[in-house]
Amino acid sequence: MINAFTIKGFKQFTELSLHDFNTITLIGGKNNTGKTTVLEAFFMFYDRGNPEVTLRHLWWRGAGSVPFNPDSLWSPIFYAYDMSKDIEMEITENDVKERIIINYNKEFQSYISAIPVEKGVIPKIETSQQALTMESLNFAYYVNDKKGGEFHLIIDGTKLLIDINKPDILELRKRFKGVNFIGSTSQRNPIEDSIRFGELDIDGQTDLIVDILKIIEPNLKSLTTISKGDHAVIYGDIGLSRKVPVFYMGQGTAKLLSIILTIATNKNGLVLVDEIENGWHYLLLPDVWKAIHNILKKYNCQLIATTHSYEIINSLVKGLSPQEISDVTYIRLDKEEEKIRPKVYKSNMLIAALEREWEIR
Repeated sequence: MINAFTIKGFKQFTELSLHDFNTITLIGGKNNTGKTTVLEAFFMFYDRGNPEVTLRHLWWRGAGSVPFNPDSLWSPIFYAYDMSKDIEMEITENDVKERIIINYNKEFQSYISAIPVEKGVIPKIETSQQALTMESLNFAYYVNDKKGGEFHLIIDGTKLLIDINKPDILELRKRFKGVNFIGSTSQRNPIEDSIRFGELDIDGQTDLIVDILKIIEPNLKSLTTISKGDHAVIYGDIGLSRKVPVFYMGQGTAKLLSIILTIATNKNGLVLVDEIENGWHYLLLPDVWKAIHNILKKYNCQLIATTHSYEIINSLVKGLSPQEISDVTYIRLDKEEEKIRPKVYKSNMLIAALEREWEIR
């Protein structure tokens, strides 16, 4: 389990040290205190060797067409857009410390001539005999202070290329941890949900998913994946004359399905959810949290989510037993003199704060 995370020089953080992460960790705070940025930092840390590692952050923020140059693609991840300073992140997981250092190099010597980029696939390396001087974004990884791999992200016209050697690929992937990001406003991908549902269906684990969704849609009897052309969509039987796509059952049902499927197909992994409260009625929240906690424990997965909602925090305490609530940590981010400082509420302190009706959002 991830225990601590330190971020330096990333976006609005000069330095931020977070600790006491738990099975469920909620991150709150006022606007512009960096709640979503913490999730983005986690994802960047584990999105190893992916040419789209910086593009993803722009997509999640709603950026449309982005010019392919270092200032547009890379400077937004640096504090104050200053690419002369390094970004450093360190994660402590059990007794292991992993660190990443990211920096910009205007004169990187590369032998790469072209790399076909295919989403989700480690790029095939093609090299030339003559070195080329190019701008690069460098990523160096360390495990317990021992260097474990390095790669260089390069812009070539309208292509993102990666300069990496095969031994480093093996080292970077050796300690790979599955991580998934579910954004607050981005529409969930029904094709990805269908693939995850299919993985569970093969192992006969779909009844669990149906039971959880009944919290929001009590009439749901079954789920099935139906292919139409090149696409597959999850349909549900809710007692009508025909089955209907899950996304027609409402935003809350579709969102809960995505979260549960992501957890169940990411054993020993990490799931990041931005503004988790969107789409659910407050009366359903204790049961929703109970179901999410159960499936996290079943698959040994961690959930880190941001929220603005007092109801989300309060319902988490109401939905879990006194023993289960020990699996919860709440972290509030506050801005003090342009620095972001965390306030950590472990389970007992969180319960006491809610009983006294303190403002902890």
